Amino acid sequence: MPEERILEKQLIIPALKVFSRRKEGTTTSELIKILTEIMEPKGKDAEILSNRKDTHFSQIVRNLKSHSTFKCGNLAQYKDGKYYITESGLNFLESKYEEYEYINSGYFDVNVQKDANLKLLKDNKRYFVPEDEIFEGKLITTVTKTRKRSTKLREYAFDYYKKINQIKCDICGFNFEENYGKFGQDYIEFHHIKPISVYEEDGKIINLEEARQNLVPLCSNCHKILHRNSITVEQLKEAMNKSER
Repeated sequence: MPEERILEKQLIIPALKVFSRRKEGTTTSELIKILTEIMEPKGKDAEILSNRKDTHFSQIVRNLKSHSTFKCGNLAQYKDGKYYITESGLNFLESKYEEYEYINSGYFDVNVQKDANLKLLKDNKRYFVPEDEIFEGKLITTVTKTRKRSTKLREYAFDYYKKINQIKCDICGFNFEENYGKFGQDYIEFHHIKPISVYEEDGKIINLEEARQNLVPLCSNCHKILHRNSITVEQLKEAMNKSER
C-alpha cells in the first residue's frame, strides 16, 4: 500500500490559521516550524532532501510561496519576506473555522485530519456538523449549526442499532434503559470515528451506510473519556480489559 504523503493543498487552511494569529507577519521559516508541529510529517515527508537542509515536508511548505498558492482567491499576501492574511483570506477562514477547529481538536488521528482538511478546502457548500446525541429517537443538537444531513445520519444509525437491539455503549456495554428504566429509554450518544465531511460531496452524504459505520454508540462516560484523552474506541476498550484482569 503506497505511503500517504502530505499535499500542498492540505496546508492552506492550517497556514491561514497561523497567519490570522500573527498580525506581525509570518516568515517561511516560522511557518515551516509551526506547520511541522501541527501536521507531524512522517516517513518520506520527514526525510531530509539530498544535499539540502530541508525535509520533503518543509520543501512543500516552501512551495506555497514558489507556487503562489495563496494568490488564488487572494487569501494571503507575501511582502518583505513575510505572509499576511488578507480580508478575503479571513472571510474564507471564517467560513471554515468551526469545522477546522473540530477536525483539528485532537479527536481524530493525524491522517484523518489531513484528509478532512483537504475535503474542507475543496467543498464550498460546507455546513458544519459537530458531535451531538439522540434522545428518545430524536436528535438533540449540542451546537447551533447542526444541519439536516446530520439528523438523517444520526437517525439512520439510531434505527440500525435499535433494530439489532444494540442501544448500548460499544465500549462498556452500559444500557441506559436497563439502568434508568423509562427515563433512559432510547438514549444513546454517538461518537464520530472520522469527521462527517469525509463521507460527503458538496454538502451531501455520499453513502449513508458507510457513514453510519463511522458512528459508534457510547455512554456519556466513555464518550467523555475518549475526548478528554484523544484516544480511539479500541484503545479505551483495551485499557478497560487490562483494568479488569
